[in-house]
Amino acid sequence: MVPTTQDTRTPRPGGGIPYHLLQRGSRHRWWRTLLGFPLLGLLALVCMGLVTGAVFGLAALAGVEQHDGTFADPVWEYTAGFLVVAALLPAVLLTARWAHGRPAGTLSSVDGRLRLRWLAHCTGWALGGFALVTAFGLTRGEPWLAAQWPGFARYALLALITLAVVPLQAAAEEYLCRGFLLQSFASWWRTPWPSAVLTSVLFVALHGYDDPLVLADMFVFALAMSWLTVRTGGLEAAIALHVVNNAFGMLVACTQGVPSLEQSGDFAAWDVLPTTALTVVYAWWIDRLARRRGIARAA
Repeated sequence: MVPTTQDTRTPRPGGGIPYHLLQRGSRHRWWRTLLGFPLLGLLALVCMGLVTGAVFGLAALAGVEQHDGTFADPVWEYTAGFLVVAALLPAVLLTARWAHGRPAGTLSSVDGRLRLRWLAHCTGWALGGFALVTAFGLTRGEPWLAAQWPGFARYALLALITLAVVPLQAAAEEYLCRGFLLQSFASWWRTPWPSAVLTSVLFVALHGYDDPLVLADMFVFALAMSWLTVRTGGLEAAIALHVVNNAFGMLVACTQGVPSLEQSGDFAAWDVLPTTALTVVYAWWIDRLARRRGIARAA
């Protein structure tokens, strides 16, 4: 008798495999999930080391002064900060392939790829939402100092760097938390919701904020994006909001010079609550749109 391999994933009642169970393919074993965590850590160190080495090498060729692992030029420090996080992306994709024995595209969506048209659609709504939040902040008289305007040439440089590196950084965090970690834990528990809570806590812990309001805002964001990822069958909606959130904020901050990547400090309620409200409304609206447009929720 020829042995057969049983697919241990649980189909939806209407047919198909939901996003959070895409790791439970025919090659799934509990120890493969366990193996993925140390392998991810090792690959992350390698990838981040390679990116760091490349940035420092280019800085040396450009004659940028370095001291104790930092750059004298804040533009280089700003760029390196995002690129080091972006280096997690290849580490995550390689781990899914090597440890779990599955296509890396299963981290992107139930279609096995990043659905670019759906990503663009979600990005448009995210841009509209953050434009409203920014307009609301301006009506409240949020401080903007004309004396700190860096000039058009320097702002154009900072904007170009922001648009080049921030999407990679935000996508890397989504592939790690709402993709790799959510699917890994769900492969054991078969339900996404304990995984969503756990990965949301880890997402908050990976950042350096200490203000209670910001921590709550980040947890709401992470939990809402986990819910939206499961509901829409992919990372596109979460990536769109994360990229726009980070890039929009940095582009505004660049009007006052090179933004600091320091994440500590106190924030007023009106600095945080509008983005929290946007996260909730965005998640609700994009879920409705996904159903209207027939976006696949299962493989």
